[in-house]
Amino acid sequence: YNLVNILKKENIMKPFSRRIEKILAWIANVIMILVTGLLSLGAFSSQLETAFKQQEFEPILNNLLQDPGVASLLKSSGVDIVSLLVLLVKVYTVVAIVALVLAIIASFTMRARIVSGILFLLSAIVIGVMTVGILLPVYLLYFIVAVMLFVRRPPKNTGNEDFTQTTFDKPEIDRLEYM
Repeated sequence: YNLVNILKKENIMKPFSRRIEKILAWIANVIMILVTGLLSLGAFSSQLETAFKQQEFEPILNNLLQDPGVASLLKSSGVDIVSLLVLLVKVYTVVAIVALVLAIIASFTMRARIVSGILFLLSAIVIGVMTVGILLPVYLLYFIVAVMLFVRRPPKNTGNEDFTQTTFDKPEIDRLEYM
């Protein structure tokens, strides 16, 4: 007997599970769903332009107009500052929705750990850059899940004492012939 068989018989070894990764991913997904839902509710409603025209936003808009880069952008594009802000919020919301969709796809495809890890890493980078630290728990959790998916490998199946594959475990390899 080898050590793996002894540990299996004594039920010391537990089956490999991605439960921790799934829990962390879905905590981040729920937070991201709530934030993205609220953001899209505000961004795609017709009240966004009216909200930016309120008196509370006037000092912010005046500060933006003082910036030479923003002023030249407004002159070259021919739009006013409120229309530009509405457009930016809508683009920001669409990027958040794309990042959320990537994270949800990654959550459902955790069996393919490398693909899922890459998707979580992309989501973490997009959310981290996009929110500049506001959604720190979300992108931190996505990053942790991505690292865990890259680092934690499932144990190799060493059920046989002589470490040979049975006929059911052997992959069929076709012979390649070159012309």
